[in-house]
Amino acid sequence: MRTQVTLLLVCMISSGACSLKCYPIVDYDYNTGKYIYANCTDKCARTTTSVDINLVSGVSGLTLMTVDDITSCGAPDVCANSSMNIGVVKIANNTHCCNTNLCNNKTLPVMPQQSINGRKCYTCNDIDCSQKLYCEGEEDRCITAIVAQGTKTMTMKGCTTRNICNTTFFRAHGLIITDVECCEGNFCNGAEIFTLSFLLIFIALLSSIIF
Repeated sequence: MRTQVTLLLVCMISSGACSLKCYPIVDYDYNTGKYIYANCTDKCARTTTSVDINLVSGVSGLTLMTVDDITSCGAPDVCANSSMNIGVVKIANNTHCCNTNLCNNKTLPVMPQQSINGRKCYTCNDIDCSQKLYCEGEEDRCITAIVAQGTKTMTMKGCTTRNICNTTFFRAHGLIITDVECCEGNFCNGAEIFTLSFLLIFIALLSSIIF
């Protein structure tokens, strides 16, 4: 018992003494010839982020997917799968956290297609944001957010998991998502009409990512 208390006190006094070594590799020590890994206080995390881009109007039948494999330290808001579907774009995070040294060394597969769960939210098409979207998997909230790429910004709507609602800033493949507002209940995220072609503006937002 005294040994456990002593170790606990050491961890409290020196956060680096009891930290985990996790990927990514952050440096290389030329003196020892060894890689230096990130120090994490709790868990190691591995995330596969997939971005599905479906342009079904204007660019006929074009479907594109980009994938990132990310190693990091784990935290409660990171150590959970998440999904956000805004109609023409779906961003899904398949995440696994672990608590032993360098345990986040295995690549995770892309999140598989989820079945429709009964939740319904508004999303946007060419001219308005009053289109119906059927949520999938763990997506239990409707979302309204600002999507930006470079200097271009616009409002988007769709379905999401609750853990994304706790974030104020989200980045994926050049898209920056801010001003996130979530709500519960079918079609709780309101409908809007746009005077400009929504899809044409959004294609411009994605052009520097895709091509």
